[in-house]
Formats: sequence, C-alpha cells, structure tokens
Amino acid sequence: MDRIDAMRLFVRLAERGSFSAAARDLRVTQSTASKWVAELERQLGTSLVDRTTRSLRLTEAGRRFSARAVEVLAGFDGICAELADGSAEPAGRVRASVPVVFGRRFIVPLVAGFLKRHPKVEVELVFNDRYVSLVEEGFDVAIRVGVPADTTARGRKLADSRRCLVAAPSYVRARGRPAAPEDLAEHDCLLHGEASAAAIWRFRRAGARDQPVPVRGRFAANNSEAVLEMARAGLGVALLADWLVAEDIERKRLVQLLEDHATPKAPVYALTPPGRYTAAPVRALLDHLATSLASRLGAG
Repeated sequence: MDRIDAMRLFVRLAERGSFSAAARDLRVTQSTASKWVAELERQLGTSLVDRTTRSLRLTEAGRRFSARAVEVLAGFDGICAELADGSAEPAGRVRASVPVVFGRRFIVPLVAGFLKRHPKVEVELVFNDRYVSLVEEGFDVAIRVGVPADTTARGRKLADSRRCLVAAPSYVRARGRPAAPEDLAEHDCLLHGEASAAAIWRFRRAGARDQPVPVRGRFAANNSEAVLEMARAGLGVALLADWLVAEDIERKRLVQLLEDHATPKAPVYALTPPGRYTAAPVRALLDHLATSLASRLGAG
C-alpha cells in the first residue's frame, strides 16, 4: 500500500461519505479501498471510521487525520508540480458541473478542443443549473454564470457575459416601451431564478450609480432558454445574456429595451473545492476556458 494513495483515498472517503464512491473516484475496487483504510488504522493504532451496514462516520481521530491529510497532500502535489517539467502533458480525470444552456453552447465546444490537445485527460460534464456541493458530490470544478453563492469555494473568474433587456414586438405594441428602469414596475417581467426569491435588476446610465429596480411577473424559471421562449411568446420583459438573444434581435423576434442604460455584466466563474491543491488537468482546463471564453464572449 502506498501511503500517499491511501491518504488520498481517505480524504476522498471523508468528502464522499462512501467507500464505493471514493473507490470509484480513485479507480480502485471497493475491497482495495477498505483494505487501505484498515491498513492505515493498523499503522496509526486507532480507528478512523465507524462503519455500520447503512452509514459511515469518521471518528474524532478520522476527522483530525483527514484535515491534516488535506494539508499534506496539497504540499506534496505542490512540490510535484514545481519539480515536474513544465512541458509535461497533464493527465487525469476532471469532473465538472456546468450550467445547462451556457454549458451546451460554450463549454462543450471548448472542451472538445481541449480534449484534442490533451489526449491523456478525461472530462466528465454534469449539466445542472443549481449550485452543487463540490466536496459532497465529488466535483473537481463547477462553472457558474453570476456572482458565486458558495463562499467556501475558491473562485477563479474566467470571463464576463453581457446582458440586455428584451421583449417581443407584440408585447411592446400591447404594453409600450419602458422609458426608464423604474417603469418596469408596471410591466410583466420574466424572471430567471426562483419565483420565491426577490428579483432585483440593476441599471446604470453613463456616469451614474447603479439603480436597483425590484421587478416581478407571472413567470419564473431556472433555465434561461425557458425565459427566452416566454419572451418570444410576448409574455413579458426579460433580462438575458446578449449571446442568447442576439439572433432573435437580428431576426426581429425580440427588440432591445432601455438601450441607453447598461446592465451589470454576469461574471463567469470556475469554483474549486476549498483548501485543496488544484490538480494539473483541472488547471489546464481552466486555463483553456479562461483564454477561450473571454474572446468568444467578447468581454474581459
């Protein structure tokens, strides 16, 4: 048994709470994972895990060992990275959580190019629009559009996405154009997010401060394409990414509103687990995304 491998397995076991999940992540059999932990316990002379048929819980010694092991592995991986040839090909597996629409339109094409350049890297993309728990769900990175809600994760800004206010011509004919942000109080707004959450849209004119505007409407969804469909149907005003509505504006299915008011950019972030050294394949992927997304979104 290699102690570094066993330590790495135990840290993943502490994160995942499951021998089968930890073994799968490290690509060993469940029996091997169990043997390694048992050998660690024998060498340390203490129990690290309380096992039952239905659950697994770290002992106090297990929690202490896991915390220190994270530090040791970070130092070990850091030294390896420093001493390794900078031209060495990154290798390994990256499990990433990505937003459904943005992921399909931007991340997938960029990952295709990345995999062609790095044949020793494997990438698993999991599509969802919720904020995942990186540690508990076993993700190496999460790509999110907007200010990160997880304050424990480490964040790296990859790019900015511009947004614009739009509505269908039929809606404008029926309800008129808002002349100022505060006029949105009299309009049906299509919300991207949970209906129960207070929606605040922000606008700014040149040389002025941000103007927060509370908005509400009869439709909300956590998927931007669903909001786009409702806007096309003439059911309200939507604040969406410019790359999502550009074709509709060009084809006159939508018109842009309040063009003299800027809206805050939506940052695109990569979130990685706290207190953990970022592995070479993850770093390589994030470097590739940072370079490519900024140019494709037309924002820095």
